[in-house]
Formats: sequence, structure tokens, C-alpha cells
Amino acid sequence: MKTGIIWFAIALITAVTGGAQNTPQHANQLNNEGNHLAEAGESVAAEKFYQEAVSIWRTLGSEFEPHLAGSLLNLGVAFSGAGNRTEAAKVYEEALTLHRRTLGDKNHRTVSNMNLLASIYLMLGDSGRADALLQEALVTERELYPGDIQLARTLEAISNSLIRAGRFREAVAPAEEALTIVIRAAGEESLDTALAYASVGEAHRSSHNAARALPLFRKSRALYEKFLGPEHPRVACLLSQEGLILVEDGKLALAERVMVKAVNALTRSCPECIVELAVVQNNLGVLRLQQKRYREADEALTSALELREKFETQPGPQLADSLRLLAVAREKLRLHEDAVRLTNRANSILSYR
Repeated sequence: MKTGIIWFAIALITAVTGGAQNTPQHANQLNNEGNHLAEAGESVAAEKFYQEAVSIWRTLGSEFEPHLAGSLLNLGVAFSGAGNRTEAAKVYEEALTLHRRTLGDKNHRTVSNMNLLASIYLMLGDSGRADALLQEALVTERELYPGDIQLARTLEAISNSLIRAGRFREAVAPAEEALTIVIRAAGEESLDTALAYASVGEAHRSSHNAARALPLFRKSRALYEKFLGPEHPRVACLLSQEGLILVEDGKLALAERVMVKAVNALTRSCPECIVELAVVQNNLGVLRLQQKRYREADEALTSALELREKFETQPGPQLADSLRLLAVAREKLRLHEDAVRLTNRANSILSYR
């Protein structure tokens, strides 16, 4: 998968000697090879080069810690692009520690690292740590980087966090501010703009404003298809979200077409993207309930629940939502005790939070 942030190692001037492999030049070369693969959408292949670069930087001492941090950040992007968010979080955490120590808390790279890590924390259900990083980044960006893409990234993530907390109407303003920043900084046709359109669209969809959400989703999807191709996971996720709007409009046949397409595309293109798979399976379960196809709803929602339990570090509203929907399916299948158990578990999660 193509990624949005790739750090090139700082230019090095030490001469290459005698074919030695543990040199700054070799680490730099490996890092750049990884970058070329990542830019071509080959995240898994890129991992090997970044890992080798990281291994070399570790042997070269504290002088090269900024380079180590950069390669770790690239490795995290590659892990995330391949769907391995847990490993991505680990290397982002180490990279952030190094960036803080070597470049300072307010350096642009440090702030970029914060945004990447916060986004992963949100995916993994750790809103507390995500929000702390986002608020720190926001203060720095307002002060030093107004109008910068990283400010937009922070605002998009804040909107995402508000949606996850059920504060849907509050989520619209930061997403719309992010879109304004991105269009000014990157124009109307870029991957950054695609993400911004999707963020505003999701804020409006969550606020039950389908008329605003659907055209934004479609603008985002068109850009992702243009730059990343029609099989990319982001395209699949947007299709699935569009499907939810179609369900709300009662267009169940059309919703089924796009939701099944989304599940199949995501399964093909990124079978390890379990965060996204949990979302599209949950959405499909919503459709099946509306169609009164309860066994298929049970299957999709069970899959969504099992996937979410694999990655959520803290049970949250999304897990509770899957539990409640699955309880509805089980009740319709006359599995009353199961339905009660699932409902009680969902209520326990929500009351704890």
C-alpha cells in the first residue's frame, strides 16, 4: 500500500569503506530501498529493508539516533500499511521516544510521529493515550505549524476520537477545519484531500446528515481510486460506509451490492487488515439485520466481534455496538440466553467507560 509519510535518512558524508555492511551509507541505502517499495505499494517487502536499516543504526551509537528514529517511523508505516497495527504502535512508540530526545517535543518530525501513533491508538481502541498525544500536538501545531498538513491530521484524528466517544455533532467542526487546511496546502486532488473528505463525510454520517456525507465519501473514493487503485483497502472501507447510508435510505439491494464488494475487495487486497475487516463485517451485519437475513447477520457480526477482540486493547463503544447488534440477531434466531449474555456484556462495557 502507498503511504503518506516516508522519512529519508539525513544525508551522510562518511566514506564507504571496504564493502563493510554496518555503515551509515548502507543503512541509508536500505532505508531508501524500503521507501521505493513503500511508494510502490509494497509494504510487506519494504519491511525487510527498514528492519535491516534499523539493525544497523542501532549499532552506530547515539550520534545516529535521529536516523534510527526515521527508519523506525518508516517501518511503522509499513507495518500499518500491511495491517499490522500492534507492531506499528510499538515501533512508533520507540521512534517517538527517540524523536523527543534528539529533536525535541516541538520538532515537525516529532509532531508527525505523534499523529501517526495517535491514529494507531484510536484504531486499537486506546482513546486515552490517543487524546493525550493529539492535544499535545494540537498546541504545538497552532503555535508553530498553522496551515500545515500535520495540523489537519491532528484535527482529523480528534474528529475520529469524538465520533468514537459518541460526540457526533462536535466531530464536524474539526473535520471541516482540517479539510480547509488540506485544500489550501495540497489542492483539491491529493491523498491528503481524500482523507480529509472522508473524515468530514464520516462526521456528517455519524450526525445523521446523509445528504452531506454521501457526496464527500464519493469525492474521497474517487481520489483514492485515482491514486491508489480500485482494490485499495481505503476504497473498500469507503464503499462500506456508503453502504450504511444506502441502508438508512432503504436502498437495501444497492447497499448489498456495495457492501459485499467491499468485504470481498478488502479480503483480497489486505487480509491482515483486521481493523478494517471488523468495520466492513459489522456494516454488513447491519444490512443483513435490515434484510431479516438473521443467520447471515449472525455470521457477519460474529466475524466482526472476533476480529475486534483481537486488536482492541480496551473494550470500547465499537465493541459494545457489535455485541448489541449480535444480540439482536441471536434473539431473532430464538437464542434468548445468548442474546441476554451479549447485551449484558455490551452494557457492562458502556457503563465502565
